[in-house]
Amino acid sequence: MNATERTPPGEVERTLDREIELLMSAINLVASGGAPAAMVAGLRLAEAAMAVVGPRASERGVVLDMLWGPDETACDVRVRQGSSG
Repeated sequence: MNATERTPPGEVERTLDREIELLMSAINLVASGGAPAAMVAGLRLAEAAMAVVGPRASERGVVLDMLWGPDETACDVRVRQGSSG
């Protein structure tokens, strides 16, 4: 996208909603014991999505680790069980 292009109306909101949904699914999977960890890859709004889901992850004993790619345009998030000690 160049400087003259505009983001279509609602695209940011839809992207954020989808990334929150993906992270919550991974949090629920890990918190339920269905997997010791999960990876959600290619998030574009990871910081904003994690601000929303972070408190819920903490309540459920789940840790979120941000893993930025080399160009920092997208981020992967590792969702894992927290330490019990």
